[in-house]
Amino acid sequence: MSMMQHVRRRKVFAARLVWVVACGTMVLAIGCSRYVEDKWSRARPATHRAGGVVEYQGKPVPRAIVTFVARDESRGKEFAAVGFTDDRGRYQLKTFRPGDGAIAGSHRVTIEKRSLGGGQPVADKLPTNREEYEAQRAAQAGAAKIVSELPARYGDAKTSGLTADVTEKGPNDFVLRLDDSGPDRK
Repeated sequence: MSMMQHVRRRKVFAARLVWVVACGTMVLAIGCSRYVEDKWSRARPATHRAGGVVEYQGKPVPRAIVTFVARDESRGKEFAAVGFTDDRGRYQLKTFRPGDGAIAGSHRVTIEKRSLGGGQPVADKLPTNREEYEAQRAAQAGAAKIVSELPARYGDAKTSGLTADVTEKGPNDFVLRLDDSGPDRK
């Protein structure tokens, strides 16, 4: 085999390899970049964009979990839509896919915001001896607890008093005022 034939075969092999890798990458990208429509996803109820703002004592609530729960009587099931508030207290609901919203109907609404807290606050008095120092240090190093930053009643659908009606035509933009009795539609 001559040197020219060897070089030509290498170029053909390299071109075919590039083509196979490109096709494989394209197939993977197409397959992984979309939600697959199948018999289960086609059987889901329709969702409608929904979101809004959460306020507590007149201020936006960042990093809270907002949950809308509705019962679909035709299917005999409950469907939950969940959203997380941003730094401005805004949320977008998701039932099946990001940003798809919630099913139409009346929803019970809960809102929770929790953080990690623990130990006792630092004492106002400086320790005067080793025993006081050890006691203060032990109190501050107590086990961390999950602390609710909102009144507990808003975390339970039975006691929150919050409801929202999502409609097919919208707008489904709800202001959830936690110091009020329920949401206001914009």
